[in-house]
Amino acid sequence: MDRSAKTLLVPFATGDVAPPAAESDWLFLNAVDLGAAGDLFEQVRLCCVQPSRPRFLALERAGHEVWPNAPVDEPFDGALVLLGKHRRLNEAMIAKANDAVRPGGLVIIAGDKAVGAASARKWAGGQVALGGSLAKHHGIAFWFPATEGAFANVALAQTEPAPGFAAAPGMFSPDKVDAGSALLAENIDGRIAGAVADFGAGWGYLSGAVLAQAKPASLDLIEAYRPALDQALATLSSLRGEVPVTGHWLDVTTEPMPGPFDWVVMNPPFHTGRASEPDLGRAFIAAAARALKPSGRLLMVANRRLPYEKTLRDRFASFEERAVRDGFKLVEASRPRRSKGQDAAASAWG
Repeated sequence: MDRSAKTLLVPFATGDVAPPAAESDWLFLNAVDLGAAGDLFEQVRLCCVQPSRPRFLALERAGHEVWPNAPVDEPFDGALVLLGKHRRLNEAMIAKANDAVRPGGLVIIAGDKAVGAASARKWAGGQVALGGSLAKHHGIAFWFPATEGAFANVALAQTEPAPGFAAAPGMFSPDKVDAGSALLAENIDGRIAGAVADFGAGWGYLSGAVLAQAKPASLDLIEAYRPALDQALATLSSLRGEVPVTGHWLDVTTEPMPGPFDWVVMNPPFHTGRASEPDLGRAFIAAAARALKPSGRLLMVANRRLPYEKTLRDRFASFEERAVRDGFKLVEASRPRRSKGQDAAASAWG
């Protein structure tokens, strides 16, 4: 279990806050599975909210009621908030939890000391009177009674990372176009035609380049972070023209992809924490190979130091490095290699 999640439950264990009442309704923002410690909520309806597809699926497998967005049609008796690394997103979650809970109901927040839990506590304390705070498991937990009108002016502000595009904290590169995507976008042209997919579409910059510069007959966006996908589809609605654009909230690394496609474009993620994890990119390459037609092509950008060449050689009949700039490499691969089992997985969508 996430160590911040352990911290989140400490106030119950110490007796600083009362256990949740049986048959009460609680909201859990940025939820994770609490494991055996979650027995505290065994008699509670715990509504878990998790916009990250991999974590959403893990919660589903553990038997939780889980949503990508917080329900807005009912008040809750209490709320749990697990902080992340984005300050503005944390503040918006705290405000949302306060608004979702009946006045006087408990809101409990916890996060890792290393990623700003202390500053979140200080900020929340400037908005509402805290009921208490403690430190444990390298984290900080604090709590307060939900207060009507508190956090009234707090909302997750949109950013404008590129003209005509919108994003928000929590999405990849929400303040500007990252150098890798810029390199890839400059190399999108009329050769990219037919059924096109953008794997890891984010807030839609590369998909926008496909619509503006290529000749897609259709465009599918695959994205694991639900708010980014929703934003991308909203932005592209004014750019799509007659091109059918479809969004898919999926985990590229574990779930079957739609298709088959003539082209896949992608700037795959290469880390989930602070360290680079090439296996994420390798999984994206393998998924692209499965989702492409036998004559299909992949156009991808990646950090230059990441060793994807063996995976590309294993998964495609040929590939070439087309450009290198700003620490990124642009690679085009063609004629995907697939076993019979992989072909079956690729056809799972029809």
